Amino acid sequence: MSKANESQRLLRSQTADKDDGELFIKLPKFSKRLRTKTSTEGVQEADIEPTFTVSQRLYKYLKQPNCQRWIWCEFIESFIDKAILSSSYDMNSYVQSFFPQVETRHLPRRAWQMIRRNMGKARRFSTAFIARERIEMERCRNVVRQLQQRKFNAEQDAQSLELMPKFIPMPLSVDCKVVSLLNIPTQVLCKGRVVSFEPEDSSYQVKFNVAGKHTVMKVPDCQLHVLQDCKTLSLDSIMQGVDEKQEVPSQLSDDGEELKALFDSLLQLQKLVALKRKTVQDMASMNEEVEASGMPAPARRETKQTPLREKLQRRYAANMITLHRVNADILEPLRVAHHHLSEYEKEAMQSKCVPRNKLYEKCRTLAEMDMKAAPCQSNVQVEATRELILGLQTLLYLCGELGHGNNVEVDAVIDDCVNQMLMGLPSQLTTEFRQVIDMLQPLREHIQAVTKAESEHNQQMYQMHQQTPDIASNLLPNDESDIEMGL
Repeated sequence: MSKANESQRLLRSQTADKDDGELFIKLPKFSKRLRTKTSTEGVQEADIEPTFTVSQRLYKYLKQPNCQRWIWCEFIESFIDKAILSSSYDMNSYVQSFFPQVETRHLPRRAWQMIRRNMGKARRFSTAFIARERIEMERCRNVVRQLQQRKFNAEQDAQSLELMPKFIPMPLSVDCKVVSLLNIPTQVLCKGRVVSFEPEDSSYQVKFNVAGKHTVMKVPDCQLHVLQDCKTLSLDSIMQGVDEKQEVPSQLSDDGEELKALFDSLLQLQKLVALKRKTVQDMASMNEEVEASGMPAPARRETKQTPLREKLQRRYAANMITLHRVNADILEPLRVAHHHLSEYEKEAMQSKCVPRNKLYEKCRTLAEMDMKAAPCQSNVQVEATRELILGLQTLLYLCGELGHGNNVEVDAVIDDCVNQMLMGLPSQLTTEFRQVIDMLQPLREHIQAVTKAESEHNQQMYQMHQQTPDIASNLLPNDESDIEMGL
């Protein structure tokens, strides 16, 4: 099939109405003369000499609905399609990957033919190919929308990550300036401002200025072109957040089971301690009753007992059985509570004793993230200047770690960081930088003094609390020897 016949077949296959599914958008012809109808004798058209300047005729030409739609389809891309198409694998990417020694792109026809021959046979430009490309484009849009809302499905769209751009455009903020092609009733390009975002269908409520009137319309994200820089976020950081969200449910389930076990143990401990306290109080009241009644101690070989003494012995035996049962049942919940307490103390000690390398890596990572997020980071071209900025930002985060109980480690890391920065600075800046660091030294000493005083105060309070006897613990005997019976 010839190329002419193929193009004509494609033109016939597209829909009659000019919606977004139309494949080819024909540019209207620009006529140097304006045509109008005679108003007196019929419908014959007559050419009239142009009375407008060239710029006026061009302006009126571009304001036609057909021209507006052609401009939209030919030159304007939505903010979500622009990110997807910018990461597509084009000829330039192929040349960079397989022919890195070719630095120029101005090659003769024969050279381009050899490069295309290595790429393999191209697929025929057919309706099936176009339909597949449209399906692929819509799938990429859905993946970008999922990444925008941190709802990525790794099981279904894991293979699509290779096609995604390195930086994902974020949802447009309120009052963001946009352009869209509207049908009101003819097709026209209109500017507007974003009013709200609807994440359910990834659409926006946009306020347009149409013929001097403000009109709010619902527009999909794939039909909005942004007039200013759109906020983006790196794909790695988004996927890291998605992975953390996927790990959270499993962690929550495990933590939930542990918390449930700890909560049950604490409730059981509370009930057993209350029962033990009640039993001990009952036995203490028995001792007081016996002492107040003046009942003599029983003889060794006495066989006959009074009803009062028999009642007291039964009551004493029941209390002792209760204490034995409570002491046996309280061991398991005490073990669970002690295990969680030891784990908590271990985590608290680890958080206060962070190794130096991990502390430096943490602050360095935060500084690099701030550097990447800075809008003017592309202006920093000199590597030495970039390292100086990263070092200062790292030093700022290290100073923020002071006062958390690990001042000795932080001071050592700060000194190492300062010495490393001094080694990379020119000689004329070393003295000034050292003076600035010396100015900050009193602040560091003040933070250390305040933290040390607070730590000593907490330690004294803890020691006082340990030395104070626990009244409730004195009421909890462990065996029969703790109870004095006057029977």
